[in-house]
Amino acid sequence: MLSNAQVAAKLLEIRTLMEMAGESFYKYTAFEKAAASIENAPPLADVIARGELLTLPSVGKSIAAAIEQLLATGTSEQLVELHRRFPPSILEVLAVNGIGTKTAATLYGDFGIGSLADLEAAIADGRLLGVPRLGPKTIENWKRGILAVKGRSVRTPLARALAVAREAMAYLRGCPAPISRLTCAGSIRRQEATVGDVDIVCTSDDASAVTAYFAAWPEAEAVLAEGPTKTSIWLAGGLQIDLRVLPDNVYGNLLQHFTGSREHNIKLREYAVRKGLRVSENGVLDLRTGTNTICEDEAQVYEALAMPWIPPELRSGLDEIDLAVSGTLPALVELSDVLGDFHMHCTWSDGRGTLEEMIAAAAARGYAYHAISDHSQGRGRRYGLDPEQLREQREFVRSLGAKYGIRTLCSSEVDILPDGSLDYDDRTLAELDIVVASVHSAFDISREAMTARLIRACENPYVTIIGHPTGRMLGGFAGYEFDYDAVFAAAARTGTALEIDGQDLRLDLPAPLARQAKRHGVTFSVDSDAHDAAGLANVELAVGQARRAGLTKEDILNARSLTDVLAFVAHKRELK
Repeated sequence: MLSNAQVAAKLLEIRTLMEMAGESFYKYTAFEKAAASIENAPPLADVIARGELLTLPSVGKSIAAAIEQLLATGTSEQLVELHRRFPPSILEVLAVNGIGTKTAATLYGDFGIGSLADLEAAIADGRLLGVPRLGPKTIENWKRGILAVKGRSVRTPLARALAVAREAMAYLRGCPAPISRLTCAGSIRRQEATVGDVDIVCTSDDASAVTAYFAAWPEAEAVLAEGPTKTSIWLAGGLQIDLRVLPDNVYGNLLQHFTGSREHNIKLREYAVRKGLRVSENGVLDLRTGTNTICEDEAQVYEALAMPWIPPELRSGLDEIDLAVSGTLPALVELSDVLGDFHMHCTWSDGRGTLEEMIAAAAARGYAYHAISDHSQGRGRRYGLDPEQLREQREFVRSLGAKYGIRTLCSSEVDILPDGSLDYDDRTLAELDIVVASVHSAFDISREAMTARLIRACENPYVTIIGHPTGRMLGGFAGYEFDYDAVFAAAARTGTALEIDGQDLRLDLPAPLARQAKRHGVTFSVDSDAHDAAGLANVELAVGQARRAGLTKEDILNARSLTDVLAFVAHKRELK
């Protein structure tokens, strides 16, 4: 069965091919809006099982039928018909900067160019020379656009993109021309788990000098576009960075527009039009009076639309505008709310920092408490702790006492075995302050068996937290399948927290599923899964995913005092 993201991509493909085929604006934009809704919805298998597909925003009967066909067969009647006219590979051509649907349709109809390889060959053999409106400059831009498409073929994990963005901004701060404000926008600012490209915005009275300086960055493998207010560069490894520069007095408009998401901005523009306004990076224009409101700060953009500022992590095109208008936006959890970290490893198992180094590093972050959660003995695991080693570690922790001014909780990341039992017996589990239970094996069992496995783990009175609940690894394993609602209900019923793991390739529980779990009343933990002192910063990514899910301080176990954490653990154990 296709994932939500795959279904959304198919809907966007239908939307694009419909435009190429000359369908009406309203017909093809309906598919675009539905794609945004599907991408941010709970898993479609569960939505359909509950008979709630038609309750999703922008999903009407005809589009719902297409979605069900896509889930059942991988295609739909509309897509089959459109593929009779245009090959699926024509989307590669449309991904080249400067080629729109009309140009792509012409290239295909007149020259048979239906793929990126076709376009490269046509440019190489000179077939396009002399074609009206296709001068040398356009062809050169297409060459650079082809390079960018190849680079964007794989999305970049958020952590890596963020590190690159920080390097780029550090370089920009050395620009001789004055820069007033400088920050990330786009999917990085929204804390998307993966990033297609990096968006940076800044303000300056000498925009052309700033863009020229950025184009000269030694790290740039190629300059894809350069103008007085925008420069796009391509880095080795395939990551594109877009820099946009405008005067400081429109910084708020600039930041809002280029933060997105596209779906959020579409809905915001629709809302604005209903109020007689037009929103863009250049201001908020009153269509009745012609007055254009320019905003130095982003909050002023939303204020001009008579709504409170919407945190960027919520700008997914779901219900955030309705919540803002009704005054019911959640007060999202902040990094400063986090008082501890329940999931980190040291050299006793597979960590790279010693136990004492990890304790000192956690204390340096200002935590009131933390837990060393080294792996259990596992099945065939070479680096886990057996019960005696675990007790030895606990005695060592106690011998340190209050040396670092932080309470170190005795914990373990215990394997959940295929039948749902745990890798330690109850006597060993009862000796621990915290138990993080995780699946590390047998990922390929059936959906029903995995559901039963996780529910049994939740029902174990000693399990405090289910670690990285879907097991996904960004850019690799998509995660094992289970009945999300059944497991989330079990976690809420048993008082078991679900982890949002901030490790760079995990970010698990994914934000859409955390949002779904919140509706069941689940408690969450935001953890680093650090394997060295530097990895403790992963908690920042975990908080970002929690904010995307709309979670508040009250939803987060490690935003509570140590007394309340221990009470949470004790309450569950009393239920046995």
